[in-house]
Amino acid sequence: MKNRWSLLLSLSTITATAQSGIERLSDDFNDTASLQQWSFFHASEGYPNKIKSVGINQGKLELQPKASGWYADYQAPFLFKTVTGNFDVRAKVKVSGFNSILPTVDWSLAGLMVRQPKNTNKDTWRPRQENWLFITTGVAEQTDLPVFEVKSTNNSLSNLKLRPGKTGWVELRIVRIEAAFILLARQEGEAWQILERFYRPVMIGPLQVGVNAYSSWNAVPQEVKSDPKVFNETVLDIPSDLLLQVDYIRFKRPVVNEAHLPRGYNAQYAGVLFYTPANLLTDYTVSNEEVLRIIGD
Repeated sequence: MKNRWSLLLSLSTITATAQSGIERLSDDFNDTASLQQWSFFHASEGYPNKIKSVGINQGKLELQPKASGWYADYQAPFLFKTVTGNFDVRAKVKVSGFNSILPTVDWSLAGLMVRQPKNTNKDTWRPRQENWLFITTGVAEQTDLPVFEVKSTNNSLSNLKLRPGKTGWVELRIVRIEAAFILLARQEGEAWQILERFYRPVMIGPLQVGVNAYSSWNAVPQEVKSDPKVFNETVLDIPSDLLLQVDYIRFKRPVVNEAHLPRGYNAQYAGVLFYTPANLLTDYTVSNEEVLRIIGD
């Protein structure tokens, strides 16, 4: 059992050394010039800008999206850095309305996103090419009810879950180990809670990792919403209300605590296709509590 996990950890160490340390991607937003180190999704693929405002203010990233949404082939604002290999990314975020504790417009959320780059752009766009996942906080249909949203999109087929949230600052976290993606949240003064575990073997190679934001899905006219290509190429002049503040985003390599590995991993099957540590971490016969002990705090 230890051999398989030790190999995984060795590979992570080699990758980190070759890249001079993943920690260099972290940003505490104490320098306004650090925004230049982030890639903007719309610019990277040639789409119009759906960001109402973005900047660094008093040590925090502030982002306001225009009407938009991440769903299926539909797109929204996304700032990212490119990450190779396994990672543990955390962000301390606060989502509010511009002048209110909660956004006043439906489907206004923001948080951490991981996306597989596409080999197309606006001019060569094809449907069913989106592969990503995220954990966000904000409001959904009811604007007086804070929620967490976790969403996974596989070849542009999306599924989502909503869970109760809270207002104020919250830490969001995504841990990638091979094909396992573990999505967590932690309110101030509380322990980490696993909100979802995804097994995504097709999300390989360098990935885009960063923060997204979206708002006002229900206000989008049907003639625009009915065609994702039109939606993605159209900047709408309709009300949106979301202010994302990010205190920090920190990257590191994940740590696997071998002392807490469950008995569910059988070394006799180590050579069997798809029998991997990632498979174990996303197997729900292994409890969230066990996974938390494995990946640590």
